Amino acid sequence: MKKKLLYISSLFMIALSSCSQGTKQYNATSYTFNLASLGQNVDFHTDLQRQYIEKVDYTSTSGIASGSSAKDAPLAINLSWEATPDKGNGSDYYMVDVFEGNDDYPLYSLKTYEDKLDIYNLKINTNYSYQVTACYENSSTKFTSEKSEFKTTDKGPRNLLINNVINVRDLGGHGIKQGLIYRSGRFNESDGTTKIDQTTIDVATKDLKIKTEIDLRRFEENGNITASPLGESVNYHHLPMYYGGNNVLTYVGEHSGVTYDNPAQIKNFFELLADERNYPVDFHCAIGKDRTGCMAYLIEALCGMDEEYLYRDYLFSNFAKISGICEIADIDDRYGATLKNYEGDTLQEKTFNYLENVIGVSKTNLETIQDILIDK
Repeated sequence: MKKKLLYISSLFMIALSSCSQGTKQYNATSYTFNLASLGQNVDFHTDLQRQYIEKVDYTSTSGIASGSSAKDAPLAINLSWEATPDKGNGSDYYMVDVFEGNDDYPLYSLKTYEDKLDIYNLKINTNYSYQVTACYENSSTKFTSEKSEFKTTDKGPRNLLINNVINVRDLGGHGIKQGLIYRSGRFNESDGTTKIDQTTIDVATKDLKIKTEIDLRRFEENGNITASPLGESVNYHHLPMYYGGNNVLTYVGEHSGVTYDNPAQIKNFFELLADERNYPVDFHCAIGKDRTGCMAYLIEALCGMDEEYLYRDYLFSNFAKISGICEIADIDDRYGATLKNYEGDTLQEKTFNYLENVIGVSKTNLETIQDILIDK
């Protein structure tokens, strides 16, 4: 009887051992990676955007963009790879590290369960590299690839993707340092509600590192907010200005019982830009077209960017759903004409002199802004 029980027990142990061996996960002992090579001119502009960027006649977006639909977002840059375990089971997920230039610390460190990853908002004319690490959920075992290098297009503007925010661009890339000053549409609606979510906030504050929001909307437009919808880490400054088809640069007058003094607010605007602690800065009005367009023009002109790029940056707003259209006359017949008729040999000198002598920004502050922003 004892022999029979021992025999049954032995069979049970054999079966248990066999079952355990069949379900045990064996991590790979080595890995082979093949990362896609993206090359030296990786573009994130859409075909339509590129059509305008390369258009010889930069004074019009006719037939390309008219402000009637959302075409302003950039394309994703696609990273992809093949990863093969030489022995054992494949990884559970991948960590993808993206590096800017020769930096050792990754700009992005992103998790994916696929063998590809889309990334947005890289700078123009910049060297990057990426590497992939195969990881296991319940093990410290990991295998890391070599880096694959690529370089982004040198064509601007650097249009950006922030969910539920329209008309977002970096002023940098052509004479201005990238990653310091952004233009955009509003972050919240005029009734105080907002469509942005935590993803939007993370992109704005962690990826773009925005520290200061300058809101140019009128009192009845900003929803009576006193703090940035982007969160406590972002300083909020409300500098209400009126447009209404007038010259943004010079307007002083009353609207809906409220007096607006645009030159005074422009002075306040540039005083904020003269404090290096405020950067990176995002400035906006409602849709990022008129008041925002004027401030962008002043900054770009002050930093010596050529007139063609000033026009292209302004007209690029036609790719956003702005329910209207930007035209060169908006600039030339208003603030552009005011600046060009002022004293100075170049547009940069004229803008500097106007901001100092008419707006009242100190020479020291203007030179400080140039030192902060100009990419020398």
